[in-house]
Amino acid sequence: MQPFPSETELSHLIGETLEQVRFDPHSCQLLFERAKILAVLALEQVDTDGRVWRYENIAAEAGPSMLHRLLGLKVRDLESAGLQLTLKFENGAQLRLFSDLEPYEAGTIDGAGKFIVF
Repeated sequence: MQPFPSETELSHLIGETLEQVRFDPHSCQLLFERAKILAVLALEQVDTDGRVWRYENIAAEAGPSMLHRLLGLKVRDLESAGLQLTLKFENGAQLRLFSDLEPYEAGTIDGAGKFIVF
């Protein structure tokens, strides 16, 4: 739908702890203490050893999930670069979320009184 907003606009995610991951047929929900991210497009999890796990959010074709490795970890930093948002966790792992320029939303970020559509 559109690029991610700036790091400043997303700074409320820094310090948040990932508490729950929910898989829906065509999306993934990331629930933090005071924020929620709904991702419709693919996600990429980068482990501390550099291994990349990609999730396409297509239930009938879903592969294994390693997102449980991020549960209980705090977001220490983030990087917003156009159509990619990278959440950097306290153990060095990263989670990449993607947007696109198609007419439908690729996800939402809800928290700190903000509702952001990407």
